[in-house]
Amino acid sequence: MAKDTYLRKILGTERFNRIKASKVLMVGAGGIGCELLKDLLLTGFGEIHIVDLDTITLSNLNRQFLFRQKDIDKSKSFTVAQAVQSFNFYDCKLVPHHGNVMDTDLFPLSWWTQFDYIYNALDNLGARRYVNKMALFLRKPLMESGTTGFDGQTQPIYPYSTECFDCQPKATPQTFPVCTIRSTPSLPVHCIVWAKEFLFTQLFDETSEKEVSQAELSKETDDQEEIDRIISQANELSSLKKMVFDDDFPIKLIVRIYKDDIEKSLKLETLWKNRTPPVPLEFEDLYADDLDKLLQDAGNLDLLSQDTKTWTTLENLYVLYKATEALQARIRSGKQSAISFDKDDEDTLNFVAAAANLRSEVFHIPLKSKFDIKQIAGNIIPAIATTNAIISGFSDLGSLSYFDKTFTAESAKSVFISIKPNKRVTSALVEKPNPKCASSGISKGILRLTKKDLAMTLRDLVEKVTSKYGFSGDISVILGEGKLIYDFDFDDNADKQLNEIAGLKQGEVLLFQDEEEELENLELYIQEVEKNDGHPLPNLHLRAKVKTEKELDNNSEDEMDTVTIVLDDEPPSKKRKMDVTAEELTID
Repeated sequence: MAKDTYLRKILGTERFNRIKASKVLMVGAGGIGCELLKDLLLTGFGEIHIVDLDTITLSNLNRQFLFRQKDIDKSKSFTVAQAVQSFNFYDCKLVPHHGNVMDTDLFPLSWWTQFDYIYNALDNLGARRYVNKMALFLRKPLMESGTTGFDGQTQPIYPYSTECFDCQPKATPQTFPVCTIRSTPSLPVHCIVWAKEFLFTQLFDETSEKEVSQAELSKETDDQEEIDRIISQANELSSLKKMVFDDDFPIKLIVRIYKDDIEKSLKLETLWKNRTPPVPLEFEDLYADDLDKLLQDAGNLDLLSQDTKTWTTLENLYVLYKATEALQARIRSGKQSAISFDKDDEDTLNFVAAAANLRSEVFHIPLKSKFDIKQIAGNIIPAIATTNAIISGFSDLGSLSYFDKTFTAESAKSVFISIKPNKRVTSALVEKPNPKCASSGISKGILRLTKKDLAMTLRDLVEKVTSKYGFSGDISVILGEGKLIYDFDFDDNADKQLNEIAGLKQGEVLLFQDEEEELENLELYIQEVEKNDGHPLPNLHLRAKVKTEKELDNNSEDEMDTVTIVLDDEPPSKKRKMDVTAEELTID
């Protein structure tokens, strides 16, 4: 019996042959990626490319089953490609890539064009958005997936037929007021953020954190004494940093931060009228002798690795002392001029954990274990291997319909899992793209320019775009993140050749905006090619721009007043009709 007999029976010979002949990309080789690669391999895909920029750490081993302790510090992508060879029954060609998928030198547009399907197995919002954007430019199908503890979801994305990754807003990281973090913490997370973002950064990182201005602090408090105290603390830490090479620096740090600074803070009586005041740590009187005894016994080093234990005040002092000592030694060695916080760096994690707990002690806040602090400081949501396995399976299964000749994007489904009663597994048909989405609400395509094309003027390109896509009036052109290079009132670059315009190069993006608000905007990715058969512009049909009821009301002839703006350096015939609600007209 042939190895693929059962696959052919399940998938059908025709679909299986399409899958076998396909070339797919998997981005991410972590928790989801390990499971997903196994599934894709056993589904019979002909060629799988794997991209990941990370190396394997000890903390990965509990849920990323393709890695072993011997693999620590090795490339994830190369390791998973090797690890699955023992069950590569269908002779899939595996191609690993170690690098950042957003690196246009390593992964230019031409590289992306080879794939029939893209799978995201990422935990990084920026990379997810980038892959989503590339899928939209190239109109490549993308399977998006993610897990959060026991919850997980898959989202098949078929460009311009279904919602893309950006069609729905994503949660932003929680932030805390500066005054709460530095003056009046009330939760363990406040102390952890203070220890990581303020204390550790100021003492050991290469660049001290951004200075907080009086104006910014004034938005949070009217207490001028508190504002002055916060600014003074930053200055005091800068002076403390200069002592980092002193042998007694750990003790100076403890006394300065947990006694002297707290005593100064208590002088701001208005802060404590409605709050329980902190209690300075009387280190010299209560803990100095006991700490010295702990430091004399090398056996106490085990404390540093007791992740799930909630340390006592004395034990936190010991851990802070030893972590500070280790960080000092690293800087003194000359190998590191600065050290950044990393949740997987034991020295930095021990420092932040102990420093946060001691601050919690002073402010009457419950202490946390090192394990708990690592999750909060590293913005970690516990990853569960079973959740990853289930979602990876749904990612693979959900993509298989695409390889059926009867496939339609409208029939694709998103899948959601949780541990809620009656909500273990649910599915829903994919939604249409959000017309207001900044990604799929704009038509995207590839602008393929030869050397001859690069010699044409910007005005020529604008005329070609206007003619091909049916813009009825003025258009503006923006290069990259927001550089205006052309519009009706700004034609300084109009007669320049494309190769003379700074920043207009391969890998950049040109945004064409319809000033008449009739058609959707157009975003073109610049690719330099040898040949394009005289057709640099992609064949696209721009959709009519969808307007909200408010926009329709504002644009009605009955309600809209107009004002005429005449540019001083141009003939009076060049005029623009402007909405009077516009406060100013600026050109960058």
